[in-house]
Amino acid sequence: MIDSMPIIMADNQPLTRAGLLYLIRQLDANRPVQEAGDKAALIKLLVQHPNALVLLDYTLFDFTQVQELINLCARFSAAHILLISADLSSSFVKMVGIGTSNTSMVFKGSTSAEITDALMSALREERYLCAHVQELLNVQEAQDENNPLTKTEVEILKLIALGKSSKEIAAMRYLSQHTVVSHRKNIFRKLEVNTVYEASRYAMRMGLIDVIDYQI
Repeated sequence: MIDSMPIIMADNQPLTRAGLLYLIRQLDANRPVQEAGDKAALIKLLVQHPNALVLLDYTLFDFTQVQELINLCARFSAAHILLISADLSSSFVKMVGIGTSNTSMVFKGSTSAEITDALMSALREERYLCAHVQELLNVQEAQDENNPLTKTEVEILKLIALGKSSKEIAAMRYLSQHTVVSHRKNIFRKLEVNTVYEASRYAMRMGLIDVIDYQI
């Protein structure tokens, strides 16, 4: 374990914090532990301790999209982020797994042995993925193989689910409005749906968009 690595707990559930603190003290009774109540406090602590181990429940914190987390990991590349959540989608797991190199993932429903292993690995700055996360990655890989949409269509579908109009999407993607409308028609045809609601729900089930981004 790296002796100089402090721990920052970024979890808004008191019971979880107490349980994590107990496991930490079993591993290292003298390890410094600090708490962050929101994203701003977390960033402030990371500025002070750029090599910290962060225990983060992404789903309960004030992140609005996955890219914010990926940007945070890139900004504080010397830190290690251990994501500990009750629920993570397969698309989220894939995006974080590909977009970062300093994250580990474990579920709150994992065994204490798995969570302890995750803590020990993270303190050694080694990536740890619990068994359920690995299962989600396998599911996502299978879904990707069966996904009828192109990469561009997936991105446009996500913007549609976020409530963006064809005109707004055209401006954001540097496309003509006619091209966006054509993509939209192709998306609906491929997914065999007739409404934005149906398309977005289908995309959620397939893991093409993350539930936290869904606005309908």
